[in-house]
Amino acid sequence: MKKYYQFAGVDLMIEIPDHKMYTDARDLAPFEVEPTAGAALSNRSRFHTFRYEMVEELTPPSGTCIALEPGFRVYDEGEWSARYIGSVQDSWEPAYMRAAHRGREHVVQLKASQYAGEVGTHTVLGSIAAEHLVAGANGVIFHSSYIDWQGKGILFTAPSGTGKSTQAELWRSLRGAEIINGDRSAIRVVDGMVFAEGVPFSGSSQICVNRTLPLAAIVYLAQAPETTIRQLRGYEAFFRIWEGCSVNTWDEEDMRLVSETVQKVSATVPVFYLACTPDESAVIALEQALEWE
Repeated sequence: MKKYYQFAGVDLMIEIPDHKMYTDARDLAPFEVEPTAGAALSNRSRFHTFRYEMVEELTPPSGTCIALEPGFRVYDEGEWSARYIGSVQDSWEPAYMRAAHRGREHVVQLKASQYAGEVGTHTVLGSIAAEHLVAGANGVIFHSSYIDWQGKGILFTAPSGTGKSTQAELWRSLRGAEIINGDRSAIRVVDGMVFAEGVPFSGSSQICVNRTLPLAAIVYLAQAPETTIRQLRGYEAFFRIWEGCSVNTWDEEDMRLVSETVQKVSATVPVFYLACTPDESAVIALEQALEWE
């Protein structure tokens, strides 16, 4: 069975054995598309095709380990790169998933002993290396709360626990904005214009809408006893955006692509540093700053 999805300039085809096929969950369902058989066949070259296989044992790595992150390892295997998900510090062997990538071809092995029932959407989302796919589509996955305000996107970003969700909720309750995603967005540059886009990752917010909007502002938040706001420029704007980007730091091409995207975004979209209290004063300060733009 095959399912098709589109988000942030990425086209996916997911192929899983019928008896293991999942039911779309909250995060994935808004991004599903149903091309006709003819359209799917004629446009096959544009899809990233993920084929899932159930195996007794994962194929061992055949190359060099180039990244060791909490919960996974990445190996350079020549034409392919392979992520072993569920691995530990000392070994790839405890991994329960091997996701191998080459261009638009992707093969995901799942250890059968770990998947007695259907394959969950969490597993699918964890296997697609979305940050890499979006980087190749002139974009970046961005840690932020994303709101729709009067048909334009505003992204609130900050370290976890600083108040991204609080600011989004203030704009919803006080100004009628719609929260598109409470935890992640994508930023893309298309024909010189910058857009905020929905992505199928919502974290604990459980808010995940498929919507693309012109990006009006990026707001870096900090907690403070009183509200102040200032516009960031140059390297400072670049740095605050970069801080929220999901990028494979071991992949030179991904680093180059995302850096170019962030440079274009920081030169095009106003970036603000909003030190604030969690009340309407923060909303008013940003409103006034946007009016000055």
